Order: sequence, then structure tokens, then C-alpha cells
Amino acid sequence: MLRSMTIPDPAAFFREMLGEWEKMANSVGGQVLKSDQWSQTMHGANAATMNAQAAMKQMMERGLAAANMPSRGEIEDLSARIGRIEASLLRIEALLTDGAAPAVPDKPKPTRGRKPPAPSA
Repeated sequence: MLRSMTIPDPAAFFREMLGEWEKMANSVGGQVLKSDQWSQTMHGANAATMNAQAAMKQMMERGLAAANMPSRGEIEDLSARIGRIEASLLRIEALLTDGAAPAVPDKPKPTRGRKPPAPSA
């Protein structure tokens, strides 16, 4: 008689409860996301985030200017200028070596194996 009794499966009960919860959450969430209030709230939150980021950027720029330090934009401008200067120097070197292409040092390519590279002697 004991063999005919089945033990309830707790995992099946959990799956069923999770499925019902997902259906309920999807229906409520779908109704909320369709409302105009939700889109207005999200638009307001997005605008507040953008305003906070702009205010933080201005505050950082003022702080850096007060400390006599360059801002991020100024660093990027300097980096671009240095890149253009290096390109000009490479062209000048190429012209000085009788039109030869500028010598760019070859970088070793990584190996595609599982073994570490052998130590160079």
C-alpha cells in the first residue's frame, strides 16, 4: 500500500508557482508600461539624469580650472595634436631617407597555441 502513494514533487510545485507569478507580473507590467504616466515619469527621470550629468561636468571643469589643471577635452585636444605632429615627423623622416617608407617596428604577433612562449635568449 505504501508503494501506491506518490510523493509530491516540490520542484514541480515551484515551477507552477513561478509560471503563475510570471504571468501576473507580465500582465501588470504590460499595463503599467502602456500608460502615459509611465512614459512621462521615465522622460522626467531621463531629463533629470542628463541635467545632473551636465551639472557634474560643469562643476568638474570649474574645479580643474581653479586647480590650474587641464580638462578632459583639453587632454583629448592635446592627444590629437601630438598624433598629428608624430604623423608629420614620420613624413619628414620618410622624405629625408630618400622617399623610403617610414620604418615601423614590427610587433611580435601573439601565438595561438596553449603553450606559453619560449623564453628568448
